[in-house]
Amino acid sequence: MHTFSSDIEALLSHLDQRGGGLRKRSDIGLLFEHAAEQGAAELINNLVFHGKVIWSTYGLLKKHSDQTDGYANLEREFMQAVNDVRLLIHEHTASWHEDHRMRFEETYLGMNQGTIRNIVDLAHDFAEIKHLQQDARHSSGNGDAKDNA
Repeated sequence: MHTFSSDIEALLSHLDQRGGGLRKRSDIGLLFEHAAEQGAAELINNLVFHGKVIWSTYGLLKKHSDQTDGYANLEREFMQAVNDVRLLIHEHTASWHEDHRMRFEETYLGMNQGTIRNIVDLAHDFAEIKHLQQDARHSSGNGDAKDNA
């Protein structure tokens, strides 16, 4: 188990307490920790955005059958967002220490159902982060119309 900085640990604890819980707490922590060290806020924003898309489209796909109008488009959007997250993870983890990098490659970058399920779980956590961002924006009275994803 990795020990995170106090800021990252505070964020993870806050997310844990929000009710949705984190499915990939350690991995989210590592992504945030490395991004903070590298000053890669934009990467985190992209992961959160695409993760929210994955989580939203996954929920819609589960509610509909492949006979439903628009199902193929939803499925395409889902797989595109999965691919976007995989590319971002690959780029971000390339410079990581080998043990963390290899674990992320095995967990998220393989081409099988297990890795897609892992990405969906990670996307759940990114969606929780997106909700936290939206709540913070609304509570500060600083709503931003461009960020409705």
